Amino acid sequence: MNDSQQHRTTVDVDAAAEQDAEYDVRKVYWFFIGFCGNILGILIASVYEPTPPASRLLGKSPEYVASYTDSYKEKGRRIQVNQSGIGLLIVFGLAILFAVMTS
Repeated sequence: MNDSQQHRTTVDVDAAAEQDAEYDVRKVYWFFIGFCGNILGILIASVYEPTPPASRLLGKSPEYVASYTDSYKEKGRRIQVNQSGIGLLIVFGLAILFAVMTS
């Protein structure tokens, strides 16, 4: 396998992992963690590492497993932090709206 084929294969693995993470991560769950947990919710989202189901990695090479797992965790964590951040922004927006309406 030459370098361009290896690079293409790595790109394909990364794309598959990111697509799977996009599908697997429970966005509403992380939104409510940010909404209810405030800054702590974002901290939890940034520390917690989502892991891909083991069934997707059975029979794959160690290089495939390493690349897939790294991409999956990175994309999953990015989604978690974004969704919890949106939840926190909604809380701030509601607080500002409440403050404006009551004054």
